[in-house]
Amino acid sequence: MREPGGHESLVNQIGRGSEPAFDALYAGTAPAVARFAWSLTGTRDAAEELLQETFLTAWRKHGSIQLVNGSALPWLLVTCRNHARNHVRREIRQRELLERHDQSVAADPINGEAATQLRAALDSIRSLPEVDRLLCEWCLLQGYSYREAAQRLAISEASVGKRLHRSRQQIRRDSH
Repeated sequence: MREPGGHESLVNQIGRGSEPAFDALYAGTAPAVARFAWSLTGTRDAAEELLQETFLTAWRKHGSIQLVNGSALPWLLVTCRNHARNHVRREIRQRELLERHDQSVAADPINGEAATQLRAALDSIRSLPEVDRLLCEWCLLQGYSYREAAQRLAISEASVGKRLHRSRQQIRRDSH
């Protein structure tokens, strides 16, 4: 790990778009963040996803990284924990949605196929990469515009459109 203060220089360089600085920050802190993510999730796949989300957030929000004694690690760990909490909340919301839908289907068994398709679509969305999953949740489920989603993720509207197009294709394949 770098000496105290080493992350400050890296964070400043990342703010100027330096990928080598980001790579150096990742190399120096990823093992600790990965261990922490593992402790929160208990599974390799979920820990890897948290690790990716944490560093994606660090890249996008480099200006808000709070250094503690010159180290970005505390900020990265808090960010990782917040992503883990968001995962839990999202799973609870999806489970509640499915339960409400299952209750309505029980009252109207003719719609059993629709329930099966909805469950498959939500499972497919859940399995998408983080950015694509967020875009589906925001644009397809919550009604965000492509512009709003692009601004939140610091990507172009065209990228939002392309990602959603690919995600819709994947959801269709998974739901049939």
